[in-house]
Parts: sequence; C-alpha cells; structure tokens
Amino acid sequence: MRAALAARSVGALEILVRGVDVDPDALRARMRLRGTEHLAVVIARLGSGAASRATAFICRPSR
Repeated sequence: MRAALAARSVGALEILVRGVDVDPDALRARMRLRGTEHLAVVIARLGSGAASRATAFICRPSR
C-alpha cells in the first residue's frame, strides 16, 4: 500500500477501517507520506469465516 500511495504523491490520508483490527493512526505513521495529494483508504473485511480477507481501497475525496 505504501508504494501505491507514493506513486499517487499522497501526503494526507484519511483511513477508514471496517471489520479489521487496524489502528488508523499507527498505520498512517507507518506510511511515511511525503506528497501533496489528499486521498482516503478504506480497509474492509471481505467474505466471511476462513475465506475472509482484509482489502484496502484507495479513494479520491468526494468533497
């Protein structure tokens, strides 16, 4: 995810977490963002039971 954000020159990131045990503040610090763009990442659990997995969606701001 860090490489994808760097390729998009992201400097500010809003992180939304749904159904996954992730601390948004800790994840944001680990990304070491240095760009100028503002984006959002939605991290969600897809599937159920043993087949579930966490997936991250990189999104443009809507406003």
